[in-house]
Amino acid sequence: MSMAMDINTALQNNYLMQGLSVAQISMIAQIASNQEFSGGDTLVRQFAKDADLMIVLEGTAKIKGFSGEEIAQAGPGSVIGEMSLIDDKPRSATVTAAGNVKVASIPHNDLWALMNNEPEIAKVILLNISRILTARLRAANVALDSVVKLD
Repeated sequence: MSMAMDINTALQNNYLMQGLSVAQISMIAQIASNQEFSGGDTLVRQFAKDADLMIVLEGTAKIKGFSGEEIAQAGPGSVIGEMSLIDDKPRSATVTAAGNVKVASIPHNDLWALMNNEPEIAKVILLNISRILTARLRAANVALDSVVKLD
């Protein structure tokens, strides 16, 4: 299978792309590229100003928060960089490869240019990112509520 086909197939099966047509997903696949990392390599560095979106195709990446401790893992299908895509702020975490990791990398500027030209793509992707961030916020609220009683 070709690299472009790998990305296209991965995007079609990714929750971030749910609601897009095959043709729309192919447009995104055309601006994406494969990147490969070995164990210990840094995919994303906390506070970096790059804002490319990454979708894990193979392997597992470790996500480390402000304290430097691992807070999560990103496996196949996981999206990295959705917050920076939205708010254009520096990266909130450092992400390193736990072993061999392959990602589809979608350049920030290219994705925004595509979304500006294709409003339906923008609507679907931004709605899906909103759902991801809302789920994380709800989970954080539950975790916080177990520590401190919320009003």
